[in-house]
Amino acid sequence: MNAGTLAAQVRNGEPIREKDFSNMDMRGIDLRGGVFSECSFRGVQADAARLGESLFEKCRFDQAQLPSAELTRAAFHECSLQDAVLDAASMPHSVFSGCTLSGVRLEEAFMDQANFHRSELRNACLDRASLDKAVFSECDLTGASFNAVAFSSTIFFRATLTGTRYNGASFTNAIFSEADLAGQDFSGQQFHLCQFIDAVLAACRFRDARLTQCNFKGADLRNAVLAGAQAMQCLFPEADLRGVDARHGHFQQSIWVDAHLDGADFSQAQLEQGVFHRAHCGQTAFTGSRLDYADFSYASLVQADFRDAAFLRTVLHRADLDGTRFSTRLGTLDRDPALHEAEKVALQQPERASRLDRDVHGRRPKKESP
Repeated sequence: MNAGTLAAQVRNGEPIREKDFSNMDMRGIDLRGGVFSECSFRGVQADAARLGESLFEKCRFDQAQLPSAELTRAAFHECSLQDAVLDAASMPHSVFSGCTLSGVRLEEAFMDQANFHRSELRNACLDRASLDKAVFSECDLTGASFNAVAFSSTIFFRATLTGTRYNGASFTNAIFSEADLAGQDFSGQQFHLCQFIDAVLAACRFRDARLTQCNFKGADLRNAVLAGAQAMQCLFPEADLRGVDARHGHFQQSIWVDAHLDGADFSQAQLEQGVFHRAHCGQTAFTGSRLDYADFSYASLVQADFRDAAFLRTVLHRADLDGTRFSTRLGTLDRDPALHEAEKVALQQPERASRLDRDVHGRRPKKESP
């Protein structure tokens, strides 16, 4: 079957099954809306091919040449595209499910709202690609390159991103939920309104990075470097930051509720209005830091070091201060008057259900028989 016959069959709505088109010249071919199953397109030359809204199931595109191809809303299920070239391809809303794309080239590809699910993209090249609202769910992207990509609302869910490269990249509203980014170097890069919820960021380097209003809830940041980072209004609740180097960082109005900060170094950091409720700060260094209006209520500060720190109405309400070191306690409040009064009122209140129509076990009371 030649390319002309294939295009005619697709125009007639005929499904194509178990055909071998390896190394065929398909430049400029129009296969839009085609349905292909278990076909081989290995090594085809398909520059500017039109494959939009086509369905490919268990097909092979290994080493295929598809630069500038049009794949809008194309769907690939359990296909192999190893070492395929799709530079400058237009593929918004395309779907790749259970596919192998190791070594694929997608430089300058237009991939807005593309969806990759349980696919392998090891060592893929996506330099300068457009990835607005693209989704990578449970994908292996080890060693992939995202140089000069402007991430905007891009989602990485349970994705493996170790060894990836982001030179010149920027991140706005990007989501890295439960993603593995361990050991990455983001020094000097910019993240705005990004989410790293439950992500693995152990030993990551954010030195001098800008992390405006980012969310690290439950993230693993053990031994990460945040030295000099601009991280105002960031959220770190329940995050593990043991051993973090945060010296000279800017963390004004940041939230650290229930965070693990044992052995972390916040020397000379700006922590004004930070909230450390119930935080674990054993042997944490706050030497020379600014803690104006910071709140350590119920925190564990065992052997923490606050020497030369600047306090102004810094709250230590019911904090564990066993072995804590201070140059001065001037400016600290051992008891938050409003919180203390609220505790007294709570102790005086009788126990009651959280909802008025439920008992203490959350059950509806039985109605009496008439």
